Amino acid sequence: MKIRTNIVLIGFMGAGKTEVGKILAKNKGFNFIDLDCLIEAQEGMNITEIFKQKGESYFRNLETEILKKIDKYKSDIYKIIGKYKTINNKEIKNEVKNWVISTGGGMPAFNGNLILIKNIGTTLYLKADAKTIYERIKSETHRPVLGEKGFTERSVSDKLKEREKFYGQADITIYTEGLTAPAVAEEIGIFIN
Repeated sequence: MKIRTNIVLIGFMGAGKTEVGKILAKNKGFNFIDLDCLIEAQEGMNITEIFKQKGESYFRNLETEILKKIDKYKSDIYKIIGKYKTINNKEIKNEVKNWVISTGGGMPAFNGNLILIKNIGTTLYLKADAKTIYERIKSETHRPVLGEKGFTERSVSDKLKEREKFYGQADITIYTEGLTAPAVAEEIGIFIN
C-alpha cells in the first residue's frame, strides 16, 4: 500500500503506538510525534492531572483541536510543535515533511476525530486482545480512563469493545500479539512503501 504523506497509529492504550512509532519513524526517515506528549507539553501537566483538574471533556476537546491544527498544516506539522520540538524526540528535523504520529487510545472515538485522523495520513491500527493489553498495563497507574489503579481485564475488554468500531476503520490493521516493537515496525514496513 502506498502511504499518504503521514502514518497515524491508532489503537488501545498499551498497544505499543509510541514505542513502535519511534522505531518506525527512524526506519522510514520520518519525524515522530506522540500527541499525548504534545498535549502534556502544551498544558504543562500530565494527562492524569488534566483529567483530574479539568475533566475528560476538556481533554477530548484538546485532542480535537490538535488534530484540526495538524490537518490544517499536514504538509508542515513542524509549525504546530514549534517550541515543543524536544518533548519526545530530540531529532525532529524541520526539513523532513513526513511524520509518524501516535494518537491517544480514545482519540479516534470522540468528536468525529477519526475523520480528521484519516485526513492526516494512512491509519494503522495496532491491535491486541484485552488479555494482552491488560498484561502490558496492569501495573501502570497513569491510565485515567480506566482509573488510576484497580482496573481489571474485564474493564479493559469492555472499553476495547466500545472503541473497536472506530479502530476497525483504519487503512491497515497490524496484530501485535507476541511481537516486539521492532518486529511490529518491520511488519508495518511490509505493508507500506
